[in-house]
Amino acid sequence: PVRDTMKRANKENNIDHTVDREALWHALTPQMFKTQQLTRALADALQQGVAITDEASALEWLGETPALVQGSANNIKITQPEDLALAEFYLSRERG
Repeated sequence: PVRDTMKRANKENNIDHTVDREALWHALTPQMFKTQQLTRALADALQQGVAITDEASALEWLGETPALVQGSANNIKITQPEDLALAEFYLSRERG
């Protein structure tokens, strides 16, 4: 589940409203699905020009409803350069 307060923005990049976070989750990686099903989902989405942001969204495109599994906040995704500093911090903590 999401811990942060979530906001929906309008076209002017101002807050439109606060989103109820009760049913929101952070999508972590890795995600696991049956290879054949995922391959079909990705191929279909690509052929239709659908934007896929993770494996689960590909399965959603097929009409599936993937299960949610509780993860760990320490399982971060390296997307932006500033994410590297956080990853280095976690790794240095583990090394002792």
